[in-house]
Amino acid sequence: MERKALFYIEGKEVQHIGCRLTVTRELIRAGFTKGGAFNLPDGRVEVVLEGDEDRIKYMHKEVRENLVNWLEQGAVDRKTLKRRMGNPHPSLTVTDLEFKEDLLVLDIGLFSHSLTFDQIYKGVDVYKELIGVIKNLNDTLKGKSG
Repeated sequence: MERKALFYIEGKEVQHIGCRLTVTRELIRAGFTKGGAFNLPDGRVEVVLEGDEDRIKYMHKEVRENLVNWLEQGAVDRKTLKRRMGNPHPSLTVTDLEFKEDLLVLDIGLFSHSLTFDQIYKGVDVYKELIGVIKNLNDTLKGKSG
């Protein structure tokens, strides 16, 4: 029977360290087709899942036991990551699992683009710069043709 559940990742600093990307990747690896991880305004990360109850419990256990290792393995700058998480003891906490059948759980494919683009927000500045270059080129070409 399909169930819906959620849990939270809390701590000193859990946003902008790769939690959403890492958890989404692991959900996909585990075969989930519905679920995702989301930054909340209060600084926590919310993880929602839909699937077989035993698989949900197993995934929750995996995140609770392995999240810090997964984050460290994927970190470009481990020193900064450790400082942000808390060093030497990471302050990340994975809350207990809550089953809530009224949750809206979206298709995980909607969030997997961040895996492909390694969190697309990192490219926004590049796009802004590119738009500026195109605008300047356009202005230059207009000046030469007038």
